[in-house]
Amino acid sequence: MARNEKIAIGGMIETRGLVLVRVLGARRGPGVAGRTLSALGGRGINVLCVVCFPDLEQRDNICFAINRGDLDQTLGLLQVIREEIEAGAIEVVRNCCVVSVYGPHFSERPSIAGMIFDALARSGIDIHAISTSISTVSCVIDESCLETGIARLRETFLVP
Repeated sequence: MARNEKIAIGGMIETRGLVLVRVLGARRGPGVAGRTLSALGGRGINVLCVVCFPDLEQRDNICFAINRGDLDQTLGLLQVIREEIEAGAIEVVRNCCVVSVYGPHFSERPSIAGMIFDALARSGIDIHAISTSISTVSCVIDESCLETGIARLRETFLVP
């Protein structure tokens, strides 16, 4: 592939009106993510772009995006289970959105994720969370940066 040749993607999806919730320092082990996400799902709260990882102290951290209108109910539910999962802190990043780039064969293209992150970085856009699948790379960013990010991604990729 020539250096200036764009890689074709299947398309982009944007989801606005979100907040990012971080459940930090929860106990490590089976069941924390399931308990947390099941509590939200049981109340009809849709969760997007989930990331879960242990920290240096071997505590679990769960990060997910939800619709802005579900924030109060989410925080209430998290307070109910906070002691059970031994969460150290719950943080919220307001005014977020998710931009997702998708296409076939992403798992066979090692350059896709790096190109997405580089394109956003060239516009000074900070990525709050990243979630990937075989066919999609999703980034949580500030909603105020969405238009700039989409424009930069369109410069980077061949978008249908």
